[in-house]
Amino acid sequence: MEENNILSKNPFGLNITLPKKTIQEIQKVVQQEIENISANPFVEYLDNNDKVFSGEISGEIHKYQSQIYTLGQVMREGQPTSTFNMKM
Repeated sequence: MEENNILSKNPFGLNITLPKKTIQEIQKVVQQEIENISANPFVEYLDNNDKVFSGEISGEIHKYQSQIYTLGQVMREGQPTSTFNMKM
């Protein structure tokens, strides 16, 4: 009994074969699509916004937030502290 698998010559008992010309046309179309993949708008979008997806922008935001906090802390040190005074 012959096993039905994807690698067999006629999978699942089907007698379907592709003509050589069809296979050549498929290869030609695939090669053209691979060559034109750099013109793909999605790939261009990813290339232009690489810093966002790699996390560089997040690191820069965190750096600036730390600088602002440190600056605020230094400015608060210069302010006079008020104490509790009770006038009678």
